Formats: sequence, structure tokens, C-alpha cells
Amino acid sequence: MKIVLVAMLILFLTACSSSGEPSGFAALPAGDAAQGAQLFVATTGGAPVCSTCHTIDGTASIGPSFQNYAVNAPVADAGTASLAEYTYSSITQPAAYIVSGFSNTMYSQYGRQLTPQQIADLIAYLQTL
Repeated sequence: MKIVLVAMLILFLTACSSSGEPSGFAALPAGDAAQGAQLFVATTGGAPVCSTCHTIDGTASIGPSFQNYAVNAPVADAGTASLAEYTYSSITQPAAYIVSGFSNTMYSQYGRQLTPQQIADLIAYLQTL
């Protein structure tokens, strides 16, 4: 009886597992910072422009400024392994990490509206700031 249950469990887990292809952050291609800089100020797929709510010069806006982003992003507070991973999560799941002093108002569909390449490009750009 136990052998049958174990066999059924293995079959179930195998059937429910992913196809073996990486997804999410691990599946991102290499990013192009120049493309990310262009994307930061342009709309794509109907998603709002990043620069509508975020500045790169420190001025106040709806969302936090990205001035000195690579140094100031609250990666440790979020418990992520890297700046790139924190940025990916912030783009695709904006409610996961809310920067102190700001509200959860970020557009929540960037993960669906942007391609993996576009997300990788934005990450590469933000890491240069």
C-alpha cells in the first residue's frame, strides 16, 4: 500500500512540475542598458511610461526617484539576493516591496505587458543609475 502511495505521489509531482525550462528572473536574457534607457521614457504594450512616476534626478514624484538606484535600492530590506532580482520583483510584482514613504500605486501589469527582454533591459539600465 505504501509503495502504491509513493508511486502515485511521484507521478503527481512529475505531472505537476514545470517543463524544466526556467521562468521568471532566472530566464531573463542579457539586458541592454541603452535599450532600457529608451524604454524608461517610452510606452510599450499600453503600459505606463516609467518616467511618469519615477525620476532619475532626485526630484520628488509619485514613486521613488531612481537617482543613485544601484546604491540606494532597499535590496537588503527586501531580502533578495541581488539588485537585479530586487528590480525584477519590483517590476513584475510591485506590491511585493513598497519603499518607505510611498503607496502601492504602481501599475501592476508590467510583468504581462513587457517582454522578458524589455524587463532585462530596464534592469540593466536601472543598475547603471
